[in-house]
Order: sequence, then structure tokens, then C-alpha cells
Amino acid sequence: MSTEQRPFAEVNGKSIYFDEDWDTGIGGGLWSTGAAMAKYFERHASSVRRNLRRLKNGADLRAVELGSGNGYLSVCLAAVADGLISSLALTDLEDHLPLMRKTIGSNPHLFLGITNVFVSEHKWGEFDNENDEVANEKVDFIFGSDVAYRDHLHAPLIASLKRLSHENTIRFLGVTMLDTKPSFFEALSEAGFRYERLADHLMEPEFRGPTFGLFVIQPV
Repeated sequence: MSTEQRPFAEVNGKSIYFDEDWDTGIGGGLWSTGAAMAKYFERHASSVRRNLRRLKNGADLRAVELGSGNGYLSVCLAAVADGLISSLALTDLEDHLPLMRKTIGSNPHLFLGITNVFVSEHKWGEFDNENDEVANEKVDFIFGSDVAYRDHLHAPLIASLKRLSHENTIRFLGVTMLDTKPSFFEALSEAGFRYERLADHLMEPEFRGPTFGLFVIQPV
């Protein structure tokens, strides 16, 4: 990290260093829903920490980002978590892993309290890849943005949500309502999940209304 580089953002009083790379693929840039979730982490840092502390409950707390793409959401979460997270995994397809590693490497000051930070390939709904370091883990907090924008992604995404979860896992997903069809939420219900959309007043003004949604997903 160059000392001359300007921070991309400030979160919880901490500098975030980040560069988009659209040549990486669709996940190389910061999409609007990712920005919405990052702003939520920033503006509601005390609430995020309170919920993480409740999940931790004296034990190690493990978090996984699904479809990370560029790693930005994970570094924002690390900035507000203040050491509450013990293990943080950033996951996506193999071609996005170098950019995620670059983002982690640009922000070592954010991970000082986290014992294990790593990048892993994870294909949703596939659990026999020897390079997948999370497929056989149960984690406490699963998060991701822009993850249900195609119908064919719904079933494998939900399969991973179930596979990585224990009975108390919190799942926090951001979607663009214009490209995430009602069939995704119908499939969540059929899989035994209930979902709750965060109220508009918790969102930044530019992310309010019917275009974006941040959802907390839990078992029925």
C-alpha cells in the first residue's frame, strides 16, 4: 500500500484502500447494492457490533462473504467489527480471487484483531472442491450483495446458505430489486427460510425506495 494513495473511503474512522478492476469480471467493480450495504455497515456500526457481539457470545465468530468479487464489503465489515470476528472468509469464483487478495493486502490495519482472514474459491451449491476452504464449515454470519440477479443462481445460492449455516446463523443479503425476481424469495420460503427487508429509514437516502433491498434471512 503506497503512503501516497488516497483512501477510497473512511469507515468507523479507519481508511479503506480499494481499487475497482472491471477487467476482472462482473464482480470487479462496486455495484450499487454493495455500496448500500457498505454504507449500512458504516452508518450503523454500533448496531452491527451489537449483533456481532450477540452472535459471538463468548466464542469465536466466523463470517463468510459470498460472491465477494472485489473484497470491499469484507474490509468495511472488518473496519466496524473492531476485533469481534475471529475468522473472515472472502469467497467467489477463481478468477476474482487475485483482486480480493489485493484488497486484503491493501488494508492490513483493518485485520489486526482477526485471527484468520483468507480468500477461497466457493461455487455455490458445490461442496466437493478440494480448493474450497469453507464448504464444510458452519459459520455465524453470512453476507453478500448482488447475489441473486439471475434465476439460475437462486437454487445454488440457497444451497450454500443452508450448507454453511447452523441454527443461529444470521444471513444478510443485499439485492437489486429490479433484477432479483420474486421467485428468489419464493425459493427462500420453500427452503425453510423467512426474510425481513430493512426499513427505508435505515438506508441512506439514495438507496431508499423499491430499487434496493437489504434482507436479514433466518430459518422459519
